Amino acid sequence: MQKFKQSTLTFLFILISIPILNAQVKDCSCKTDLEFLNQKIEQTPSYKVNKENYKLEYAKTKKSIENLNSGYDCFLQLNKLMLSLNDRHCNLYGINKGLDEESKKDTSKFEEFKVSNLYNVYPRPEINLDSLKKSLKQKATASIEGVYYRKGYLTLGVYKTINSNDYRAIILESEMDVWEVGEVIYTLVPYGNNYLLAVGGSLYSKRMISYGERIENGVFLTMQFQKDNSKANNSISLYPESTYLRKEISPETTYLKIGSFNSWNPTLSEAYKFYKSLEGTLTKNNLILDLRDNGGGGDRNSKGLYKILKKYIKKNNVYVLVNHRTASNAEQFVYKLNDFGNCTILGNRTSGTATYEKVNSNYNLPCENYIVVLTSKKHIKYLKLESMGLEPDIKLAVENDWMIQVQNYIE
Repeated sequence: MQKFKQSTLTFLFILISIPILNAQVKDCSCKTDLEFLNQKIEQTPSYKVNKENYKLEYAKTKKSIENLNSGYDCFLQLNKLMLSLNDRHCNLYGINKGLDEESKKDTSKFEEFKVSNLYNVYPRPEINLDSLKKSLKQKATASIEGVYYRKGYLTLGVYKTINSNDYRAIILESEMDVWEVGEVIYTLVPYGNNYLLAVGGSLYSKRMISYGERIENGVFLTMQFQKDNSKANNSISLYPESTYLRKEISPETTYLKIGSFNSWNPTLSEAYKFYKSLEGTLTKNNLILDLRDNGGGGDRNSKGLYKILKKYIKKNNVYVLVNHRTASNAEQFVYKLNDFGNCTILGNRTSGTATYEKVNSNYNLPCENYIVVLTSKKHIKYLKLESMGLEPDIKLAVENDWMIQVQNYIE
């Protein structure tokens, strides 16, 4: 009888516990994610450098997210908070990777995706798009506001939000299945030196992402939307099919494309093989080193090239091409190379992501919507580049061929 009573009580306890547990799962506020994120941030090297500024922003964020659930607005506010760390390697993404290529081809899977939370998470402001487009078309080329095109993808209207320094990029026309007219694909948050943090969705999968952007003379330097679609964007790297490439472009000049300093195989093996082929063969007076779109990697890769160029540059000239997507270890590489008198940097300002390093510091936030990537190592000598970038010695015009511009400069 006693055993029966105990079993009954245990069963009743389980029945009562189930709704309580379910309530705990459903009670997933932005505050829960914020508190967890804050604990992890306080362990980072960038928190120690920017502690006072971060604490002020944390207090503001705590107040602003009080009534938010774990959705797009929460994602935006947490990303804004992380800007106060002045650490561009720290990032927040959606855990849900969105629509993959296989699912795009499967009609039933695609229809399933269209009713998912991720597909419908992006803001749809009540705004007359025709009037907005007409108004934005009048904006000057130099203004961030305006209508931007990318053929085969989307037409965006970028406008300043009321009572905020942020901008919104709303879809005016779409040639993509995953994005609809009227959705906000990015909120653009200025954070100094004309950099913008784009908080929104992946162009291809709709995954929640944030990335560094800069808009210059009517061109999105990362995502390549532009106000005048008839003009070429020469800031992007050449030969997209090759990570490492050598060309002899004149009797006096060699061209090298170094597309990555990734320190893992197979890229690392390819790099070692390429650097080996350079040893003792760089005999011309001029070398164009193309680091456009090189997002970095590590010294395990880049030190092989640096060793060769350190010897070469003592007697010859090196011309380094950089753009907004030259980042991290690639920025550090240019910074070191620039110590030599025979080095000239050409292009436009780099990413400003050079000081910190990620080493196995990824965490899922409690509501299971976001993953945060934090840093655990600091390179203090590059601190002045963080969120500032490396300015080129010679700024190149985006609308004109960069290779012709650099060759004219050499001559």
